[in-house]
Amino acid sequence: MIEFVILLGIIGGWLVMASTLFLMLALGKTWGLVGVIFLVGFIMINQRWKVRYMKAIVDATPRAKELARHIFEMNELILLSAYLMSLVLYTVIQKYVEIVIKLPHPIHPVG
Repeated sequence: MIEFVILLGIIGGWLVMASTLFLMLALGKTWGLVGVIFLVGFIMINQRWKVRYMKAIVDATPRAKELARHIFEMNELILLSAYLMSLVLYTVIQKYVEIVIKLPHPIHPVG
């Protein structure tokens, strides 16, 4: 069960980073604020799962409970660092990589 929690934290971090970076590159820097909404959403989900998981392991040892608490905190750190990395990657891409998007010209009807 705890491996599943770690995996979800990593997948959530990748989703936060990829969606934030894509939105910022495609639509502009201010769209990075949507990434904050994703970040807060994933952190709230993580906290709900933490409460549910801690209720489920009532008969566990204190060390197991402490380990579980640290793993859920680690997930929150993964999510926060993923968001920060998307901001850093956006800055690096904007500074060192030129992205050119060429749209085809519309075809005007003759008439």
